[in-house]
Amino acid sequence: MSDVLFALLIGLAGGFAGGLLGIGGGTIYVPAMVLLLDEDQHLAQGASLAAIVATGMIGGLTHWRRGNVDVPVASAVAPPAIIAGFAGAFAADALDGDVLRRVFAFVVVYFALTMIIGALRREPSSP
Repeated sequence: MSDVLFALLIGLAGGFAGGLLGIGGGTIYVPAMVLLLDEDQHLAQGASLAAIVATGMIGGLTHWRRGNVDVPVASAVAPPAIIAGFAGAFAADALDGDVLRRVFAFVVVYFALTMIIGALRREPSSP
């Protein structure tokens, strides 16, 4: 399969996951680009963030139109998130690619396990 086709499929999967789950697609984009396209971790994370800008804007707008955005909370979260995004990008750039890959993997696995455990502890909602 060509890299272009892989890139298109990665974009579709990440965009769908971002819109459906609100994860921005980064948990799809980064590992897929590293594993399937043999991209460097730094380049995969940068490309992922660039793609997430568009995905986030469209997904956020769609959820806002449907009344699924608490605007005061989003307004309070956005400014520090932007500042932290700059800081995180500089920190990531300072790390070796292998270290960055391990940190990324640890964070993804940690949050996945936390969500799985939380979902299993909740009682099912009644229909």
